[in-house]
Formats: sequence, structure tokens, C-alpha cells
Amino acid sequence: MTEISHWGRNGRRALAWGGGAILCCLILYGLYLLATLTLPRSEEHPPLLIYGTPFLLQPGLHIEEARLKERLDRLGYHQVTEEIKSSGDYRMTPEHVDIYLHDYPDGHMQAFPLRIVLEEGRIGQVLSLSQNEEVFPISLEPPLLSGMLGKSRQVREWVPIASIPRPVIDAVLAIEDHRFYDHPGIDPFAMARAAWTNLKSGEVVQGGSTITQQLAKNLYYSPQRTFVRKLKETMAAFILELKYGKNEILESYLNEIYLGQTGAVSIYGVGEAASRYFGKPLQELTIAETALLVGMIKGPNTYSPVKAPALAKQRRDVVLRRLRGEGYLSEQEWNEAVGSLLHVALSQESLTDAPYFVDYLLRQTEESTGGALPPGAKVMTTLDPVMQRIAETSLQTGLKRLEASYRSLKRKGETLQGALVALDPKTGGILAMAGGRDYRLSQFNRAVQARRQPGSLFKPLVYLAAFEASRESAVETVVTPASLILDAPVSFPTENGSWSPQNYDRQFRGTVTVRTALEQSLNVPAVRIAQSVGTHRITQLVRDLGIRSPMEENLSIALGTSEVSLLEVTAAFGALAQGGLVVSPTSIRSVVAPTGEPLWFAIIERHQAASPQSAYLVTSLLKGVVQRGTASRAKDMGLQGIVAGKTGTTDEYRDAW
Repeated sequence: MTEISHWGRNGRRALAWGGGAILCCLILYGLYLLATLTLPRSEEHPPLLIYGTPFLLQPGLHIEEARLKERLDRLGYHQVTEEIKSSGDYRMTPEHVDIYLHDYPDGHMQAFPLRIVLEEGRIGQVLSLSQNEEVFPISLEPPLLSGMLGKSRQVREWVPIASIPRPVIDAVLAIEDHRFYDHPGIDPFAMARAAWTNLKSGEVVQGGSTITQQLAKNLYYSPQRTFVRKLKETMAAFILELKYGKNEILESYLNEIYLGQTGAVSIYGVGEAASRYFGKPLQELTIAETALLVGMIKGPNTYSPVKAPALAKQRRDVVLRRLRGEGYLSEQEWNEAVGSLLHVALSQESLTDAPYFVDYLLRQTEESTGGALPPGAKVMTTLDPVMQRIAETSLQTGLKRLEASYRSLKRKGETLQGALVALDPKTGGILAMAGGRDYRLSQFNRAVQARRQPGSLFKPLVYLAAFEASRESAVETVVTPASLILDAPVSFPTENGSWSPQNYDRQFRGTVTVRTALEQSLNVPAVRIAQSVGTHRITQLVRDLGIRSPMEENLSIALGTSEVSLLEVTAAFGALAQGGLVVSPTSIRSVVAPTGEPLWFAIIERHQAASPQSAYLVTSLLKGVVQRGTASRAKDMGLQGIVAGKTGTTDEYRDAW
């Protein structure tokens, strides 16, 4: 009996010591939280903002109503049927388009109303409605593409609690925490209900968290469901309630809540979500749109109106039902809201964040500006978001069509990949860049990082070198588009014996003109031209055109056997479009401080790599490639107008250009 009493006393003492130690740890942790926990505000840690290029409203420009509407909707403009009255309004008629512009994000232009006069599908005039006079140049403001906060790619718009509409607050409180203004950060009733549910299921399936607890979890802890994390979250919520008022906590919650993903960019806050999903300010949301947005809080990707519209509508109706039950909606408002169709202004495809382009931009920005940019800086880029969306869609469609038509392209364990770059040859600005099929699966940028043999795509540069050499009398026989070349079997000595180039169809055509040789992408004539010009002259011209990848100085260079990047080749072809003038590719136009002060401006680097005469001749040949040659199928696919281009394939058709 004595021994049992002895162990009983020791056990109670051990429990007391253990309990005391735990209590001390909790007190110390609480004091630590009291000293360190703060509510962040967006203006204290502003993200780096990345904007696309402004759309120039240039007289004479062909403009499609659907494309213009897409640009305006993307920028958050809203269409009206009457006279435009405030910033963000636009009105379309067959004769003109009236737009009340927004302020420019870099601060150099304030909002004002203008009219675009349409003449046979083109811009005739751009007039200021307030002054009734022509204005030019004038552009739509640049669209926001992405944002960076540290290493996280995200966009957010901080909205003060006083500017958040009451229906948004009512909906959040009704569905997430209807006792928010009554509890001290934790809700014992909700916790008891969640505990009972978890006990019945045998695992943690319900949290019972208050808005304050959710905020603490989002700001300070991982989403992992463990008892220790829940205890820390509870203590943090209690400390936040001690340090801050209810409205401050609610403001932070509504601005910090994660509300989905657009490509590689995370959306935070109800203000940014309203803009991204509905193309309008938070203050203009309908009851149905408000319920849809608030319903996403439970699971932003599960209840995404873009990815899962049926589930999103179900969740929206749950929120509406709760609002009706709490007395926030009248019978008429309830019927109108629950009966409305699910409407999202922006599709997943049109939420262009151009992740490959942004990666390239950030590297180029760091190299150009000499280091990291200050928080809140605005980077004005060259990217056209409409062209970017078209590029991404075209790449996806083209790859799927190839896989369907050529089953052999689908190799086990491999995905057919591609890349696309669009450049403005006058400025070198990158208008669109798709570095792969899906950035989420592969961040490798095939437009910049991949080196591939260009194959026949390289032949125009060989003929350009020949025309240049002829102008300088550096070859025995002058080469022109009408010059005759023998397309017949031939062998050239190499270190490993002899090399006999073949045409793609293993056929020879005898004597052909230079024009025919390039239009039909014949290999043997190209190699003969390279031999007469000299490989050193060709590689020197290639360097002048901006291609920095290593080049092998042998005759196979004429067939594009040296690997290059897509961006390099695109810039070289851009020089042909500019009469031999090379303009270095760039993704940046300028960098502006949060105050609006300019920090850095891009300087266009250009030099003459070839004569305008030689560039003109090659461009003429490339027009024939599209009209009559290997690229003539492009016309059957709907390509219109005067176009110059070149196809390219490598050995065994491994890569195609």
C-alpha cells in the first residue's frame, strides 16, 4: 500500500511538472507572438508589377470589333449603351467607338474621353471628346500581366475596409464566420461542432476556424492539418484579437485571402479577384457575382468558375441560400440571383500572364538595370497580351493537330513540344513568347534556352551572304535570284571521307534558278552556293545578324546543322524585314518607381548587318516560298495578305520550323 501511494505521489508530481512545463511553453510562445505578430499591409510590401505594352490607336490601323472589345474587357472597361460618363466606360456603334480612358499606371496620362472614328474597318481618326480635336499618338493603358512578391508570382489590389461593399462583407461573414464580431478570435461552438465531426470520421475533415484563425494560418503557418499547427493557429488568432480591432483583421483577411490561380500567377484579395474574374471593380459586382466570389474562399481551385463552373454555381447558390436565411436578401433579390447564369468575363485562356515571357523578362531586367528592383516598381514590357493569347492557342492547336495526324510523333513518355516568338522588327520588342506547351509541367523555355538545328530555315541567310558577296564583287560569279544552279549529285571531300548532300525527296531537278532552289528548299544548290561564297563569310554574316550560338565552319552550315535558339533566328529574320537592319530583341520598355519617377529606359540597339538591296532580294524569294513553295499550304489554312516565310526540317524530321 505504501509503495502504491509512493508511485501515486510521484506520478501526480510528474504530471504537475509536465503540465507546468507545457503551460510555461505556451505562455512564452504567447509572449513571443505578442511581440512579433503584425498584420501586413500591401502598401508596406508592394509587389513588383509587370505590365504589357499599350495598344496604339493609330489612324489607318485595321481593327476588328471583337479584338478591340477583348482588349477593353481585359483592361476592366465596361460596355454601356448610353453616353460614356466616367472612367472605364466604353460604347460601340458601327460608326465609332467611344472610350473613357483610365489613368495610366506610370502616371504620365490622366483619364479622359475619346472617340475612335471607324472607316471601313480601320481607324480613321482619334478625337478628344472634351476638346473635339484630333489626338495622336494615343494608346490604351498597358494591361497588368503579373506581379512578383519575393519569389512568389502573384497579383493583388489592396482595398481598404471602408471601400469594400457591404454585400461582400455580409456574404463573407454569413458563410465563413457569422459570429466574427462576438468571439475573441476563437469560436468554442464552431470548434466543438468540428471536433464532433472529426471524431465521428476518425480524421481531421473540418476545421471550425474563425476568420481570425484563417488569417493566422494564411499569414504564418502551413496548411497542414495537425494538432500542433491548430494550437499555434488558435494562439495566434487570440493574440491578433488582442493587438488589432475587428475591422483591421477583416480588412487584412479580405485582402490576403487566396482566390485562385491564373496560369503561374496567384490571385490574392477580393479586389483583385473581382478584376480578374469579372473584369470590373469590386464595387460593381452583382449579388450573384459576390456570392460566386465569396464561395470560392472554401476552395479556390475546386470552386473556380473557369475550371469547374458546375461546382462553382452550386457553391454560389449555397452562399445565396445562407444570405437569404440570414435576412440579407429579399425574395425578389434571391430569385434573381439564384436564377442568373454563371457569367465570368475572363476565360482561363484570356487571363494571360505569359509565364515564359516573365521568366525571360526578369532575367533581362536584372542584367539591364544592374540588380534587383525596388518593391512596388512597375516594369513596362513589350508584350501584347492579345497576341500572346493567340500565340499560346495556336501552339496548342498546332501540336494537337500534328499528334492527331502523325501518330509516330507521340513517343512513349514524351510530350510533343514547341515554342513561338513574335517580334516587332522595328523596335525588337517581343510581342509574344510561348516557351512550351504547359508552364506548370515544364518551366524550360524552348524559345530561348533550347538550341536546335534550324535545318532549311537557315538557307535564306546563305543566299543573303551570296547576294552581299556579289555586291562587293567577292565571288567569281555574281548571284541573283535568276542565276542558274545545277541540282545534281555531287560529293565534297571531308575529314571523314566524302559527303554527298541529298534533297529531301531524294530527287534532282537539273538546272534551276536561285529562286526555285529556295522556294522548293533544295539542298544541293544551297550547298553549292555556300561553297562559292565561303563558310567564313556566311558565319560572319550570321554573327552580324545577332546569332551568338556556336557555328561550324563547314559546308553543312548551308543546311542548318549548327544549333541555334528560336529567338536568335526570329531576330535574324526580323532584320530581313527591316532591310538588313538588326534590332536586338528586348522584353523591356521602361522601369518606373512606385512614385512614378522613371528609373530606366530601354535603348534600342540597332546596326546594319546587310544592305537593303540584298535583304529585299531575299525577302522577295521568301514571298515565293509562301506563294508557290514549301510553305504554300499556309494559304490553304487561311493565311492572307503578302507574307514572306520559310519552313525548316532537320534530319529524320526530328524538329520542324
